[in-house]
Amino acid sequence: MGLVLALGLGALAAGCGGPLSSPDTGVGCSVTVEIPAVNSAPLGTVQATYHGSSHLLTRNESTIQLACGQKAVLSATAASASQHPFTGWTVAGHRLSSRTVTVVADGLITATPSFYVRAAPPASSPVSPSAEPSVSPSAKPSQSSSTVSLDRWMSYNAATKTATLKLEAGYQGVNNTLSYDGEANGKLVVTVPVGWTTVVNFSNVDKINHSAAIVTAGGTTPVFPGASIPNPTVGIPPGDHSTFSFVASHAGSYRIACLVLGHEQLGMWATFDVTPSGRPTIHL
Repeated sequence: MGLVLALGLGALAAGCGGPLSSPDTGVGCSVTVEIPAVNSAPLGTVQATYHGSSHLLTRNESTIQLACGQKAVLSATAASASQHPFTGWTVAGHRLSSRTVTVVADGLITATPSFYVRAAPPASSPVSPSAEPSVSPSAKPSQSSSTVSLDRWMSYNAATKTATLKLEAGYQGVNNTLSYDGEANGKLVVTVPVGWTTVVNFSNVDKINHSAAIVTAGGTTPVFPGASIPNPTVGIPPGDHSTFSFVASHAGSYRIACLVLGHEQLGMWATFDVTPSGRPTIHL
């Protein structure tokens, strides 16, 4: 049975009548699902239902953008129920044992499913088959020093305020190869906070030229200095790559678009949002 959790974060803000401000997480309402991992392998998945549709979350960190007062139903499933069984949810600091929770967005909320992590026996001291391995707390999303890897496509370093995006044109042939990272028509959503540096490692795995530039819808001029590959209307040839970086100096909603003639119009663009604050996110 699911559990409905309406979170009025009184200790942090006065609710959704006005914007919630937090020095760590930003402004607005959202639910961020953090799936613990061991050696970069998530210990489970989360089925998230919101806006009338269901989404399978498999990344270490996924942010669900909701209007204040909207609901998201979250259900956790262990990747290996025998080795790493599900133990409960932690939602905005509240510990819950139900496998399924319904979260009402009232601020910036973090929801984390927990799983047992059974420690491997020391190599010099084998454990007999009848012995029960020790249990350690659930791991945090995979990270190395101050760099947080959201998934294979994006990571960020909060200390340097740098987000790094891996962008592959034509990945898995989606939308007749007119796509980035396997998504087209804006379904790939990348979010960075204002003032952060974004590094884009762009590669072309297709058989025709492609490019990448941060523009307005239908625009051809990069909205930030340096926010495109060289010669974006020509693009780079198959098998080539190009890296560019820029500072997201002002908030707004933009596009990562291929400016090779006709490609953006056929769906080769992703959503690129610059938020007033917060942390980088990626959603596919």
